[in-house]
Amino acid sequence: IGDETHIVVTATQQEALREAFRAELGRNPTAEELRTRLDRWIEEQVLYREALALNLDSKDAIVHRQLTQKMRFLLDDGAVIPTPDDAQLQSWLDQHMPRYGKPAIVSFEQVFLSRGQRGEQLQSDAALISKELAAQPDKYLELGDPFPLGQEIKNLNAVELRREFGAGFMQALQTQPQSQWSAPIASGFGLHLIRITSRSDFQPVKLSDVRQKVLNDYLADEHARSIQQAIDQLKKKYRIEYEALSK
Repeated sequence: IGDETHIVVTATQQEALREAFRAELGRNPTAEELRTRLDRWIEEQVLYREALALNLDSKDAIVHRQLTQKMRFLLDDGAVIPTPDDAQLQSWLDQHMPRYGKPAIVSFEQVFLSRGQRGEQLQSDAALISKELAAQPDKYLELGDPFPLGQEIKNLNAVELRREFGAGFMQALQTQPQSQWSAPIASGFGLHLIRITSRSDFQPVKLSDVRQKVLNDYLADEHARSIQQAIDQLKKKYRIEYEALSK
């Protein structure tokens, strides 16, 4: 195997990718994130060398990125994706139904206790209000602190719940029984006592209702997979070597 098929991922290159990540996101990458960056860099090296082998350049380093992009375009042009039949589309829809169906939604009443207003009294106030709700469950409108969305929340899906209240709150509602007041549930704002008034399950859709969207998504996914397979095949021609990072 000649030098052109020997790729050395130097310690300097690895640190440069790590530093670029820090500059973009303000933190060090995880091992998985760094591996993704390194894989992308190796792909560029592979595509660049393949472009050179096809004489697509004048061997000018300035056009390095342009050449790898051109190589991707060549692979893209060569990708032929057969038109799927309805059985294949139905299989795709079944595997990716959450993308297309109507999400589960929930409506609830709440008594909100603000962490900012109540401070150290937050937990004890929540305990007292829980007792009041147990004694008079329909008197909730007279209790708690103001909340931007009000005390009656209607028809929120999981994404909206996570955005408005946080992931922990959203997960707690999934197991909360209907028509009874919950124990205090924490959010970034404070504590919430919740009574679910209605919920609907996820509603799947028929292929006939979303066929064009499913077809577009299927073809896009298959196309991307075909390109990645072609790149992976090219990478097999190369011997990849990593220099050890200094500690």
